[in-house]
Amino acid sequence: MRTTIVDLRRVMQREGIDAWISPSSDAHQSEYPTEYDKCRRFLSGFTGSAGTLLVMKEEAYLWTDGRYFLQAENELKDSGITLMKMGEPGVPTLDELLEEKLKSGEVLGFNGSLLSFSEGKVIAGKVVKNGVKLAIGKEITDEVWTDRPKRPHTKVFILEEKYAGKSAAKKISEVREKMKGRDLLIVSSLSDIAWLTNLRAFDIKCNPLFLSYFILESDKATLFIQEEALSDEVRKYLDENGIDIKPYDNFDENVANIKNKQIIFDEADVSYKTFISISKKENANKLYSVLSPVTYLKNIKNDIEVLNMKKSHIRDGVYMAKYIYWLKNQVKNGANLTEKTASDYLDNLRRGDEFFLDLSFPTISGYADNGAIVHYEAEYETAKKLEAKGLYLFDSGATYKDGTTDVTRTISLGENTYEEKLHYTLVTIGMLRLLNTIFKRGAIGVCLDIKAREALWEHGLDYNHGTGHGVGFVNTVHEAPTSIRNKINKDVFRNLEFEPGMIMSDEPGVYISGKHGIRMEILMTVADRGEGFLGFEPLTMAPIDSEPLLVDVMTKKDIEFYNKYQKQVYDSISYGLSEEEKAWLKEITKEI
Repeated sequence: MRTTIVDLRRVMQREGIDAWISPSSDAHQSEYPTEYDKCRRFLSGFTGSAGTLLVMKEEAYLWTDGRYFLQAENELKDSGITLMKMGEPGVPTLDELLEEKLKSGEVLGFNGSLLSFSEGKVIAGKVVKNGVKLAIGKEITDEVWTDRPKRPHTKVFILEEKYAGKSAAKKISEVREKMKGRDLLIVSSLSDIAWLTNLRAFDIKCNPLFLSYFILESDKATLFIQEEALSDEVRKYLDENGIDIKPYDNFDENVANIKNKQIIFDEADVSYKTFISISKKENANKLYSVLSPVTYLKNIKNDIEVLNMKKSHIRDGVYMAKYIYWLKNQVKNGANLTEKTASDYLDNLRRGDEFFLDLSFPTISGYADNGAIVHYEAEYETAKKLEAKGLYLFDSGATYKDGTTDVTRTISLGENTYEEKLHYTLVTIGMLRLLNTIFKRGAIGVCLDIKAREALWEHGLDYNHGTGHGVGFVNTVHEAPTSIRNKINKDVFRNLEFEPGMIMSDEPGVYISGKHGIRMEILMTVADRGEGFLGFEPLTMAPIDSEPLLVDVMTKKDIEFYNKYQKQVYDSISYGLSEEEKAWLKEITKEI
């Protein structure tokens, strides 16, 4: 049993709380919170980015998705916390379990700032009708987490218009048009605020964001931000773009005082606490729940953003090719490399780029059976040594001033089994089929997901994660709600129809526990194909390893797709390679 859970129960008993929810997010519903906000990780010991912890008097549970099942099983061992595999048959959801377990008169507690309204309303709706009381006023984890890190406030910088494509003033004007005459829009999403203001910082590891809130009115714009994060240059810039500044900690008080307004908000964006404030009867506000117009506009990249993304991906492709060439030769020659020391080489290639800002996420570097852990992160002490056999999966990317990259390749390090080759080929087929699909305007991600899975399904295989996620421009690498997945989103506002300029990933996989993991990923942008049809154009220009391919498994069309993409890769990135690297790339990308 984890001592943190024991300590938390002691505080719960004193406060009269029978069940406590600790989510992964911060007050902005960020996927990756600051170190200050990682309460769930501190309490549970589970380090994955997605998960919700429920602690009760005698039991504790943690819900996470298919990306993290293996990791969670390892990290929760002997913790006294039961793993709840989300989406699996017979596994109740958090709200279903609360409805079953909590009795009338008992108290459910959570920090109202850390649950979005969309999450909070479902939970509250299930338990309050059964006579359960809510305690959402404070974060009791503070009494257990005595050495909690301080809230960060890195220096904010301006992303120039030559990269962003539009000024902050222009974006604010476009959002106001989408507000359709309503008085006020509340924005809590850090990625939305970064896009809207053309400002960036690094308060969160691998995320170019800064802690803030934004309130947009018909004649006024207010940024709530930590004063220490602002330079005189940024203060002047905000003033020139018509944006007022208020202290970050004043947001809750300001929201509580909004009265007689027509308020637009996004249920997945604002916190449960914020909703409670704006919905008080005495404030007489009229509320409109929508997909935030900022989120919608952010998801559709302008022409300058798309052009810059193409440039950054070509440079990134050069680093990927250099890495694959270097790694194959090192392993072949018996070099002493581990998953961690190998991926450091790739990280450092990117860091040498003149536009480099940060990695877009910690590099995933998994050899052999470690590749089956979807979000595996190698550590120096425990990283597996690379050998001249089997498959090696690496998922990586960077944030540059002119774009965000996210690419996965699985490569052969030597002899491969037939099963490894078959699975590798099927995954590659799926990636290329989705990339080359043509579809009618009005389609959403669930319409196209089968293109990536059909070859796998024919062999009784599947993967337990989405096929594609939206990607931000010099922003978060996972950008909702753009996505490709095999289940429709229950929130109708988040089933976003594809439009030209959207950017997303295409990343099918196969994960065989104890054996190998395979994932192939590219980023692509939606393009107009005419006559009411759309398609995809690849942004990622990284070679596909031809060594493990089983060509006889591929259809004639699959081979055409493969040859077309490999030619694009060679034509795009060969300029940046040495003669030896170029000759190798020519060989690995030749027609099959």
